[in-house]
Amino acid sequence: MRLRHGLGIFAVLSFALVGCTGDTGPQGPQGEQGEKGDQGDPGASFSEFSYQGEFGDACQHCHGGNVDQVLVTKHTNAFLDLGESQTNLYCLQCHTTGFNCSVEFGATEIDPANCVEPDDGYSGYIGDTTEEGMARAMSLEGVQCESCHGAMGPNFNAHRPDMSFATHDDPGTGESLSLCYDCHHGQIEEWMESGHANAAGGSIEDFNDEHYATASYCNFCHTSEGYIRVNDPAFATYDFGDEVSFIGCPTCHDPHVGEMGEGNEAQLRNVSAVELNYTFPASPGDEEAPRMENYGPAQTCAQCHKARRDTEDVDEQIALGDDHFGPHHSPQADMFVGAGSYEIPDLTYNRTSAHQSIATACVECHMVREVELHGELQDHAFHTFEVNTENCLPCHTLPEGDFDYNGVQTEIAGKLDQVAVLLGYADWATLYLVFEDDNAGWTVAQREAFYGAVFVAESGSLGVHNSSYARSLLDNAITYLTPATPAQ
Repeated sequence: MRLRHGLGIFAVLSFALVGCTGDTGPQGPQGEQGEKGDQGDPGASFSEFSYQGEFGDACQHCHGGNVDQVLVTKHTNAFLDLGESQTNLYCLQCHTTGFNCSVEFGATEIDPANCVEPDDGYSGYIGDTTEEGMARAMSLEGVQCESCHGAMGPNFNAHRPDMSFATHDDPGTGESLSLCYDCHHGQIEEWMESGHANAAGGSIEDFNDEHYATASYCNFCHTSEGYIRVNDPAFATYDFGDEVSFIGCPTCHDPHVGEMGEGNEAQLRNVSAVELNYTFPASPGDEEAPRMENYGPAQTCAQCHKARRDTEDVDEQIALGDDHFGPHHSPQADMFVGAGSYEIPDLTYNRTSAHQSIATACVECHMVREVELHGELQDHAFHTFEVNTENCLPCHTLPEGDFDYNGVQTEIAGKLDQVAVLLGYADWATLYLVFEDDNAGWTVAQREAFYGAVFVAESGSLGVHNSSYARSLLDNAITYLTPATPAQ
């Protein structure tokens, strides 16, 4: 009855308020502000521990998409993948979350002197057979969010996730800025020997002073931040700050997305087809325009290792000369597919190379070799990117460090010298030092011939990437520059 009685009063009041309207009175004074309430619970999944674990439960509310993707990467299964080595301390320090102790290979105990706080990560529960201890250890298995971004607790609101787009060391402290270093130091030490790590002489300060570090038309291939901005929609408007970084781990690899989710093999950011910028004789976008495609992880290399000169630019270079004459440096993708250079009209070019049948192209030759790791032979991707004669096996047998198979490199070097002599220079080395200043004074025909020669030189392998195309470019240049023999 009380309920009905209450509803009856509400109905009468409603009628009175609706049926007896009048002028609105003046607004009364604001009441006193109440006491500040207690801070709300940041989430039911958040605990009092420094390391939350639980495979990103505490992150789901705001970063659900990233967490869902990370859960289907190999990092998540890193502990399970250990198999019989799940008690090996040396392995556990990288296959679990919050293992804040350094362990030497073969160690059977943790030395407390080699540990840092917080101590409630996985290493803090080894040997703890209590129900809580075993549950905590299980919740910290695998490589989780906090492995890279740091412990989230115990004060959730004070947590600022570790973020870095760099692979180089901090010039102030000498400590690695890479979030990957603790577990992938082998790959990073290899990277330190690469051309990527040694741009501008390896000095990050000098690198930041280079024009290509800040120019928007350069930095998307020359800097880590620029490449990520262009290739990851999540960072299209992100404020990376003023300093830029060498091309390194997070440039090519997306830490969150792998091939079992919406990503690519080896968590690479971009393995899409690459249409060459100079598409003579086709127009950009045409089906017959030359492309490098379907080479798996090598497509990541092709995104930047291409000539990057469009048809209009090349035509203008040929007509007028240019102080940046020729393709952009490192046109390896173009050379590999046998296209992308200016080609002299009415002459024939051979584009086909046996190397085009290599399934992973650049990666197969420049990275992957079988080596002994952890006591067994296995494939390892070397991040020096320096090709080794072992990479040429089993197709070719070459002396160590000698890539002059059947004298191809000697032949191509000789043809470059021939082009130089026909242009009035002693040899290719002499010409290469001055051609950017001299080419404006040449004839159009000389520039037509020379473009193919400088294209061969800039591709950097003296014909190894595609000996057929390199040979065609040089033979046609030599033919075009050679004076016709007068009729007898």
